[in-house]
Amino acid sequence: MCFEMTSQEERITVLLSGAIGVKEAAGIRQQLFPLIRQSSVDISFQLGQVTDMDSSGLGLLLAVKKIASDNRANVIFHDIPDSLRERFRLTGIWG
Repeated sequence: MCFEMTSQEERITVLLSGAIGVKEAAGIRQQLFPLIRQSSVDISFQLGQVTDMDSSGLGLLLAVKKIASDNRANVIFHDIPDSLRERFRLTGIWG
């Protein structure tokens, strides 16, 4: 499993691990999007265990940011691996 999701009253926490590619991004999207579209909860991504992320994973995070913004919610990224920081910055996900 590349992700675990927990939901509290005002925050959804998503723990990602391993390589995030097309298959993983689709699974996360399928479970996460209905939750964030129905309410304005903040989303917290724990990324310390991510080893790689392709464009589908980056696209997923950008889409989450857009939906959250539309719902006046925040997205927070924790423990971004050094190997991903530049990609996150270039795509506008972080920084």
